[in-house]
Amino acid sequence: MGLLFVGGVLFVNGLWLRGTGADEDVAVFNFLTGGITFLIVLWWAFGGDATNGTAFDAAGTLLFSFTYLWIGANASRGVEDQRSFGFYCGFVACTAIPTGFLVFQSGDVGLAGLWWLWAALWAAFFVLLGLERDGITAPVGSFTAIVGVVTAVAGYLMAAGFWPVV
Repeated sequence: MGLLFVGGVLFVNGLWLRGTGADEDVAVFNFLTGGITFLIVLWWAFGGDATNGTAFDAAGTLLFSFTYLWIGANASRGVEDQRSFGFYCGFVACTAIPTGFLVFQSGDVGLAGLWWLWAALWAAFFVLLGLERDGITAPVGSFTAIVGVVTAVAGYLMAAGFWPVV
């Protein structure tokens, strides 16, 4: 369920980067998705079924949960200088790359591919926001929307019990 919302918010955020949508509306969806994924993180880390594996899943998901909460806060406040958030995105990208390898070793090739796709996207956010390369805003917005669709489809397949697909 969490990835379905993540896919939706990435799609909306991509359109927003391309100039479509109001900051306040984007903030609401980011807060909702950040809150949902944060609740999932809490359940994985501390719920009745918490194990060593779910603690690892919780830590990885928390990286993204915090992303959406931060975007929501920045969008609702109209923050112009996004460099700090951009550097956080660089940290997320650097964490997502080895996480993809660990997931790949566990046998879930599709989820590993998602982790690497997210690493590429968060690296693009780092370049756009942290390094202030405004000239790539439109392509990063398009890439964000595409990653959103891919993530939403994967999330839907997971929620419907058709994952892993391989």
